[in-house]
Amino acid sequence: MEPTPGLDEALVELLGDSRTGDLVADLLAAGRELRRRREDNTRFGRPVFAALREAGVEWREIEAATGIPKSSAQRWAEAPPST
Repeated sequence: MEPTPGLDEALVELLGDSRTGDLVADLLAAGRELRRRREDNTRFGRPVFAALREAGVEWREIEAATGIPKSSAQRWAEAPPST
């Protein structure tokens, strides 16, 4: 299987020079990188969005300024449920 131009662009963005040439291995590595980025976004997004709200910035202003949907920003701003 050959990567499509869109997939190739995604792999370059996610893996940079660490691509191996083995498409399956690269896809698995890209999946791990996506997971890492998602965890970082959650960890760093929570204090940023919570601080914006504490500063009096409305959700619609946050959405307009960042392009992040209001519902996503609201979820990030909340503390995770206890387990």
